[in-house]
Amino acid sequence: MMEAAGLTHGGFYKHFADKDQLLQEAVANAIAKVATQIEALTQDLPRAEALSKVISFYLSEEHLRNPELGCALAALGTELGRMPQAMKKEVSKALDAHADRLDFLLPGSSPQQRRAGFLVLFPAMAGCMIAARAYGSRQRQQQILSAGRMFFQQAFCGDSNPSFQRS
Repeated sequence: MMEAAGLTHGGFYKHFADKDQLLQEAVANAIAKVATQIEALTQDLPRAEALSKVISFYLSEEHLRNPELGCALAALGTELGRMPQAMKKEVSKALDAHADRLDFLLPGSSPQQRRAGFLVLFPAMAGCMIAARAYGSRQRQQQILSAGRMFFQQAFCGDSNPSFQRS
């Protein structure tokens, strides 16, 4: 990455106060990148269909095999909880900005209901992804992803969810 940017190691690290700032900015950038992918994926779709597509995208074989290209929450998992408090604060800001950008996808008639949905859905999908990555068996990985997709699509996108206003 440094070579591609035309920088030496010293020149690269000079742009950051310390390794925590580098990690914080990398996480924020990764979260923003995924949000941009999701926005492009869901453009012009009705809300339930868009969210179903996001769930399928998130719990996909491609995301499983390429953690460096996907969600920072799923890639870093428990490591985020071990970060210093100041760093957690900055990561929290990035996650809140992610929730704000994806508000249009979630069920609920108020911003508070939609935020509650985000706070359940996205960490739970990250947990499914972390668990799938932990298994050595491809069959078990696919089983976790498939079960997660089915569960979350039914819970958040199905007709049984009365708070989901289809547009």
